[in-house]
Amino acid sequence: MILYGSIVFICLSIGVLIGYIINGRLNQNKCLPVEQELSDVREALSACQDKDAEQEKAMLKNVLDFADIQVYDVMNHRKNLFSLDIAMPVKDILQKVKNCPFSRIPLYRDKPENIVGVIRVKTLFREAIDKKGKYENINIEDIMTAPWFIPDNTTLIKQLQMFRARREHFAIVVDEYGDLQGIVTLEDILEEIVGDINDESDIPNLDTMGIRKLDDNSWLVDGQVPIRDLNRKYGWTINDENAVTIAGYLLDMTQSIPEQHQKFIFEGFQFEVSKRQRNQISQIKMTKLSN
Repeated sequence: MILYGSIVFICLSIGVLIGYIINGRLNQNKCLPVEQELSDVREALSACQDKDAEQEKAMLKNVLDFADIQVYDVMNHRKNLFSLDIAMPVKDILQKVKNCPFSRIPLYRDKPENIVGVIRVKTLFREAIDKKGKYENINIEDIMTAPWFIPDNTTLIKQLQMFRARREHFAIVVDEYGDLQGIVTLEDILEEIVGDINDESDIPNLDTMGIRKLDDNSWLVDGQVPIRDLNRKYGWTINDENAVTIAGYLLDMTQSIPEQHQKFIFEGFQFEVSKRQRNQISQIKMTKLSN
């Protein structure tokens, strides 16, 4: 399992450091707004030429951006969500989660959008052992926990505080109408600071979910992959101000719904619509162009 305590300690230490910087400057000049102080900190980080501190600089910049990032930007989209029907026989549920890399699984009733609970895989297997294989004696509703719903416009800093206050690691993200958007975990938020976190359940050298590398300069990307994930994984700077996903980016840049096999060039990349299902771009081939 991930050493959450160590990671949280790192994050809190960074926060305290920034607090000292900001508070110290505010005490010297109380006329300056906090926004100006944060801008000064960003400028100071940019001016730092210490090559040995690049990772620390990146982490500090990520912390400063926390107030501007919402959970919708970092969540796992509902289309990629692994969930189970609560009405399934317990034996089938156990089989489904046997090789599952996730520690918590959303449960739905009637349709995947109707999340009614969350089951911890460890709790489920412990119950199966206690019942000595008599799965008919296991009531899933007795051992699941109630889902915790949060709005999709919650900022990361607020959500991190709520995770800490509730001692939770997992939340269901909904929009203003209460419709399911996805899930967000403590790990998703921490990765915004420290980068990708791999634990023993992650298989090394496999492509990130929804991204398949074709060669040194081209990738096949699912339309719902967040732009932030691509930028963070490959060090790119694709603009994510007007769109969250790579499909949304293409819709925004073209101001249209491109046809399959159409090609476009934006920000040093060629984008080709590989698959389109009705009005949805489901897969895009991205090719990085030489300068």
